[in-house]
Amino acid sequence: DTWKVLDEELGMYVPHIDGKGEVGEEYLADADLPVTLLYTSFYYENFINFGMGPTRQADTDPYGITFPMSDKKLSMVMVEDIGKCACAIFQNESFIGKTVGVSSENLTCEEIASVFSKVCGQKVTYHAVSPEVYASFGFPGAEELTNMFRFFAENEEEYVEYRTIPEKIMADMGSVTKFEDWVEANKSAFSAFVPSNSSPQEDNSSPTDADSLPKCCALQ
Repeated sequence: DTWKVLDEELGMYVPHIDGKGEVGEEYLADADLPVTLLYTSFYYENFINFGMGPTRQADTDPYGITFPMSDKKLSMVMVEDIGKCACAIFQNESFIGKTVGVSSENLTCEEIASVFSKVCGQKVTYHAVSPEVYASFGFPGAEELTNMFRFFAENEEEYVEYRTIPEKIMADMGSVTKFEDWVEANKSAFSAFVPSNSSPQEDNSSPTDADSLPKCCALQ
């Protein structure tokens, strides 16, 4: 039981994950219903809706993204792809009673930063911080997100594997959206840091203390 491991065994309670796990794997699993559980991934849309996209502390600072993920891959998904996956599941009764994962692409945060740099024409740096530093940022939900990212990073192989779309489902979906294509389609949402020219600007700085790092403001 992946979600019970978070809370009971690892002591890392993540309400927005554990709550779904309690309903899905403890209540629905025992209900006399044709149920398929769906393991989703980190939403691409979090970079827009929850302040996790490239930011900077001051106008003279470089842009960056900050996560406690080290060099581990993060499974991500476009919300629309979740709907396509769910639709495909409804067409395959063989998945009743099973758990299905869904992800659009698995990238390291360094690769994510590179995509932003390429598409938006502004150099974006990945600032890898420890879970302790990330939790100290103090934005609403910082501790919860720290536990979530820590679990993802420490269990990378399992986390990515569980979110691989089954071949039969993928065949019905047709395709998923690559992160670069999503950023390109949503470039206007990142217009605050897209320069007038298209060439990424160089970033020669190396901020090391927590106060100098760009922070997200998730789960407000």
